[in-house]
Amino acid sequence: IFSSLFLFTFNLHDVLKTMTEAQRHCRENYKDLVTIRDLEDLETLKTLVDLSRMRAWIGLYDDSWRWSLSNTSCYKPGEAEFRGWRSGEPDNNFKTEYCVFMWGDGTWADDRCPWPLQSVCFDVRETGTTIRSIENQD
Repeated sequence: IFSSLFLFTFNLHDVLKTMTEAQRHCRENYKDLVTIRDLEDLETLKTLVDLSRMRAWIGLYDDSWRWSLSNTSCYKPGEAEFRGWRSGEPDNNFKTEYCVFMWGDGTWADDRCPWPLQSVCFDVRETGTTIRSIENQD
């Protein structure tokens, strides 16, 4: 269970992976693909990393838009429902877009899961929220 004593640590991965590969990597090395719980998490991601040159998988998926971290006891009220869709999204183009990535401006869009993109993982730490760029590492 998450509490106010635990904060997320974000980890950006430059290696391009499909959504499934990214999730597997995050679960094997961290907790999961990033869950963006609120505007504060979103702003942290936007300000601490130069996202202007990238798109990255986040942990939201499916046409009912659930976080891959599905244990509801891990969320404070309202956090599991936080969304940051780009205008016109989600659109489920051709009924094939079931995974979600974050644009460089912090907005989200749905896309086809097999596309190789960068990814953002998270872990749970007892210290503050931080972010680090991990290039070409698995």
